[in-house]
Amino acid sequence: MIKSLSKAIEILEILKKSPEGCSLLKIYSTLGIPKSTAHGILKTLMIKMYVLKDESTHFYRLGPALVSLGKVASLQLNIKNIANLVLKKLSFELEVDSFLMIPVGYKGTIIERVDGLQSVKIIENFGNEFYLHCGAMRKAILAHKNQAFIEEYLENVIEKNEDIKISPSKLKEELDKVKKEGVSVSYGEYAKGTIGIGAPIYNSNGEVIASLGINLLENRELTDEKIIKLKEIVRERATEVSKGMGYL
Repeated sequence: MIKSLSKAIEILEILKKSPEGCSLLKIYSTLGIPKSTAHGILKTLMIKMYVLKDESTHFYRLGPALVSLGKVASLQLNIKNIANLVLKKLSFELEVDSFLMIPVGYKGTIIERVDGLQSVKIIENFGNEFYLHCGAMRKAILAHKNQAFIEEYLENVIEKNEDIKISPSKLKEELDKVKKEGVSVSYGEYAKGTIGIGAPIYNSNGEVIASLGINLLENRELTDEKIIKLKEIVRERATEVSKGMGYL
């Protein structure tokens, strides 16, 4: 365990219990650490606005940066609770892996997964972060972002990264199709012989906050008609979660 990180967390816990604020003396004496150590940790936390200092009383208290963290954590816990039952139903219904993904800046990461009978173990594990144009679930998020975000993404990710082969115009064409259909499909973007299908999830303000999707192995039974049916099912399940998040 990193001692300074551990002490920083302990300081935040002390401040959590002291809504009126807390002196430096109380902090370092409570933790049994040198005054300079406590002061250094507090200065770092203040730079990031996790802690504020009242210059008149010299007391420290929790800062506004923790509010946004708490909101995001609350959202993630809420959406996971709502989506979990839908994912279980989806995996049972289709016998394939199902996932819940959230955007993190220009990337997307899995925060919930339910395995099906035909589980594809080699792709999409917890915490995997890839750019939002990679794969059906991530494209489902990117396509339904506002135009300003998409233009910013094209400029900062696609145009500035030489390793990315897709052109901005081609990606815009793909995103327009995804937005029109309300669901995204990808073929072999993580592993040959696999298909991904994803659809966006919205909050009560109509903003895309996540996506829901499945990964499955290609086989002879997956005709175009079958893919169309799977797209409808995934879109319906994503809508179900969106309604649970207050989206009308």
